Amino acid sequence: MLDVYREVLPNGFLLILSPEASSSDEVKLSRALHRATRSDKQAILIDFSLVESISDEAIDLLLAYAFMLHAQDRRLILCHVPQPVQHHFIYLDAASQPLLVPSLLDAIHEIEVNLGRNLIQDPEQSNRLR
Repeated sequence: MLDVYREVLPNGFLLILSPEASSSDEVKLSRALHRATRSDKQAILIDFSLVESISDEAIDLLLAYAFMLHAQDRRLILCHVPQPVQHHFIYLDAASQPLLVPSLLDAIHEIEVNLGRNLIQDPEQSNRLR
């Protein structure tokens, strides 16, 4: 079971998964992902550091959101993914694969690097951010 905490970051939306004993994983995770995708943030970061495993249904939900975000030129970034479920996210095509990073600092660095790439490709975006 999971509980989901939300935090808006300057260039991303952070979801922190935490163990909880009384609700369905997928319902809370689905609601949190839906709210996060409605934001204008380029990336959604999910921190798994407090959980040891996740259900197959939650994995399928994350893969679906990774695909949807990729179609919108956005990223799903997973941090501290439990070892037993990492293989579900690794051997996929680029459009379906979320980015796995070891820590939140690595995730934030990836967002900043990606944002820098986007600004180089579209200088007008730099003006819109000001």
